[in-house]
Amino acid sequence: MRNQRLCIAALVALCGGGVARADVPGSHPAYLHALSDLRTARANLERPAGAWIKWDEKVAIREIDAAIKEIKDAAIDDGKPLEDHPPIDSALDYGGRLHRADELLAQARHDIDEKEDNTFARGLKHRAIRHLDAADAFVKNGIALADEPAKHPAYLHALSDMRAARALLERPAGLVIKWDEKTAIRELDAAIGEIKGAAIDDGKPLEDHPPIDAALPWRGRLHKALDLAAEARADVNEKEDNRFARGLKHRAIGHLDLAIRFINQGIADAEAMR
Repeated sequence: MRNQRLCIAALVALCGGGVARADVPGSHPAYLHALSDLRTARANLERPAGAWIKWDEKVAIREIDAAIKEIKDAAIDDGKPLEDHPPIDSALDYGGRLHRADELLAQARHDIDEKEDNTFARGLKHRAIRHLDAADAFVKNGIALADEPAKHPAYLHALSDMRAARALLERPAGLVIKWDEKTAIRELDAAIGEIKGAAIDDGKPLEDHPPIDAALPWRGRLHKALDLAAEARADVNEKEDNRFARGLKHRAIGHLDLAIRFINQGIADAEAMR
């Protein structure tokens, strides 16, 4: 009888311990909400095809993954994979996705930062918050870069005009004049490089421009290229508040001025052949 009572007591203790462990996730609903938000934030950070900014989303994703691991190491886990999250809003551009990820990180941080009575979990909580703060800093940096093109529409117009001007400068087969169009093209390419160096880019290749008018003679093409280069210069020369971009702007204008000078030389040589 005594042995039977001991066995029953042991069984109760064992079951009680199991119940206590099973209750751990339930006693931390905010952590489970945080895991859900972190998975969704992580998905929003994945760069869509064609999106281009000078920023590496993988850095922020690594910090989110580290925060998720800290929570799971505290034996708080909903058992769901990283892919388990609401669908990402396809109408959002990349900047919009980054803003949404930023909101979710703030919500997750708030949830994780709730009062924690478990001494062991407290240490993991603080480490998770450090990772979230690091992720949030990276995401805010990405937002600044993703939003930059929207603040510089003139630069995007300039890129479009320079690609078209560049195409017009390509010499038609069989035409011979004492002028090297490649010099002007190099200056246009350098100006394009300066703008892209300021993280202002529409992501389009050099070949993306309106069709060249096949009826235009070489002189007409050069005049059209000159007009486009001048328009690009006016666009690039708009007021620039970003100190870093200001230096690149002035260098781009220098290259455009050289390109315009070379194109004018080409027009003069083409006119002399008439």
